[in-house]
Amino acid sequence: MRKQKALFLCTQNSARSQMAEGFLRHLAGDRFEAYSAGLEPTEEVHPCAVEAMREVGIDISGQRSKGLREYMGREYFNYLIIVCARAEERCPKTFPGVGTTFAWIFEDPRREEDLPYDSMLERFRAVRDEIEVRMKAWLDHPEEELRKLREERERERRERLAAARNA
Repeated sequence: MRKQKALFLCTQNSARSQMAEGFLRHLAGDRFEAYSAGLEPTEEVHPCAVEAMREVGIDISGQRSKGLREYMGREYFNYLIIVCARAEERCPKTFPGVGTTFAWIFEDPRREEDLPYDSMLERFRAVRDEIEVRMKAWLDHPEEELRKLREERERERRERLAAARNA
């Protein structure tokens, strides 16, 4: 059986998308090829992301920050999973080379860069745990995520129709 491909998209590809890539590879690497990218990639994967994942037995130290252009037009993805609000705002609704798009928005653990390392690491741990819970729920019940997506699309369609009638 051919593996499905999932791309996790964030703005900088230094934390949330990297952790999600690591979790999918760890939890379902037999069924999925996991990738991540950023709209404005940084130079490195954040050290707190690497440490937080190491604490749960997943090594992402070999992963690197990548731009979306590295994949677009070269790869087909069954799933595009957007993990940050800024990337969701800037990402087109239809994406060439992508089957299904989900938005799993997680808070940015780097929102205050001047925190002491231990406080910053604690934020990364919290986001890591949220990503793990969401990932496991999706892997255990993929039909539930698709149902939510269908409901959201239907709601948006009804809103467009109502707006058109009122125009």
